[in-house]
Amino acid sequence: MYRRLRGTLATDTLNLPGLRYRLSGFLTLIRPPFFILTPVNAASAAVLASGGYPPLVKCLLGFFAVAFASCAVNVFNDYMDRERDRDIWPTRAIPSGRVKPSEALLVVTISLAISLSIVWLAFNTLTFSILLLAIILGGYYSAYLRDRVGYLSLPPIVGLIYLGGWSALSPETLFSSFLPWYLYLLGVVWQTAHIMIYYPLHATPDNGSTPDMKAPPALFFTPSPQVAVKIGIGFTCLTLIFSALLPLVVPSLGAFYLILVIAAGIYALIGGTKLLRDINSRRRGITAFKSLSVFRLVISAAILLTVFLNQI
Repeated sequence: MYRRLRGTLATDTLNLPGLRYRLSGFLTLIRPPFFILTPVNAASAAVLASGGYPPLVKCLLGFFAVAFASCAVNVFNDYMDRERDRDIWPTRAIPSGRVKPSEALLVVTISLAISLSIVWLAFNTLTFSILLLAIILGGYYSAYLRDRVGYLSLPPIVGLIYLGGWSALSPETLFSSFLPWYLYLLGVVWQTAHIMIYYPLHATPDNGSTPDMKAPPALFFTPSPQVAVKIGIGFTCLTLIFSALLPLVVPSLGAFYLILVIAAGIYALIGGTKLLRDINSRRRGITAFKSLSVFRLVISAAILLTVFLNQI
């Protein structure tokens, strides 16, 4: 009896690393940073639409609706990229074997069901339509647009996040107010910078070797890594300008907002310029990409915090 028990415990112990390996695959598959960043972006548009925060329950429902929609689109993108990622990103969840392709599709299906159900039941028809359009176009991007048109076909799709956030709390003003479309443009400009800073990493595998397949175009053309990063830096500057000018459209966003946004924008620009000086540095590429993610998070968080402070 003791030997059988000891053997069972030993087997369970041996399986734990495998279980942790699998769980880490699912965790990386859903991209936790974007699981949080995307709802925060939508929320920044929502609170500006209503001039304040809705009840906590509605905040949580909106957060999870956007988070699961983002999860579904990102996981479907990884599913479509599973063969290419064997060369470019072999450590990702699917090519590494931590998550099976069929399991990834199951995650997509469940995430879509949760997201669309929440929006249908808790919000309005316009928000549901925008979310559904964003999901469809996001899937079409992964299946067709990216390889045939280029990576920069994504920013206009990502911009729908802000329109959806706005319409969640003020659907009647979506087409009569300038502000939601300004936020849409800000989202498009930032996403363009984000993509182009990241672009050189798509052409260089983790091991530094030359990939077997050609990187997709940017927008009907394939730039060199240097040109891609220069475009990324240029659009980072535009993002800083548009975000710094936002208080002219929303006077309640004052000095506190500006200080946070300008500091984060300078941080992102420093990351991009360092990458330009050493274009082959994968470490600098990842750092520059992350600094732009932080920049976008700070813009949205500064809006949310300022509206909260104005509300109390």
